[in-house]
Amino acid sequence: MRPRYACHYPIPPMHCDLFTTERCRSCQWLAMPYGQQLAEKQRQLAALLPNVPAACWQPAMGSAPQGMRNKAKMVVSGSVERPLLGIADADGGVDLCACPLYPASFAPVFAVLKQFIPRAGLTPYHVARRRGELKFLLLTESRLDGAMMLRFVLRSEVKLAQLRAALPWLQARLP
Repeated sequence: MRPRYACHYPIPPMHCDLFTTERCRSCQWLAMPYGQQLAEKQRQLAALLPNVPAACWQPAMGSAPQGMRNKAKMVVSGSVERPLLGIADADGGVDLCACPLYPASFAPVFAVLKQFIPRAGLTPYHVARRRGELKFLLLTESRLDGAMMLRFVLRSEVKLAQLRAALPWLQARLP
């Protein structure tokens, strides 16, 4: 079975400074041309579902490579006064707030969250030290109406009351 894919418009290659400078490697497909990415993803999916006949497969549909994600799982690192939102690394963390895979609507939310974390007194969790409370922020945007859902992942319930007390400030800025 040979996978099929469809791209209805020419897709320019995406450039990401974090990927180019090797500070972020979370995008395993970025070095591969987009059409080839689609074909390889289709091939992997077909291999996972070998009982589905080739005739049943629809062509893979390409999206715009930039701004195509509607969900961000951001590891919170840094300090309570200067939080970083992104991925963990050996040096403490890499800020991914400007990642080109996120839609433009995420940037202002991330900026407010960086103000909110110190205001709420949420200490980023440090894996090696096993200290801190705030592990992740998960931001999801609805493709239907643009509404956003924000989830806080804490290590325990110790800071939950503190988080709830600070939420009116956040909701006033991100209704």
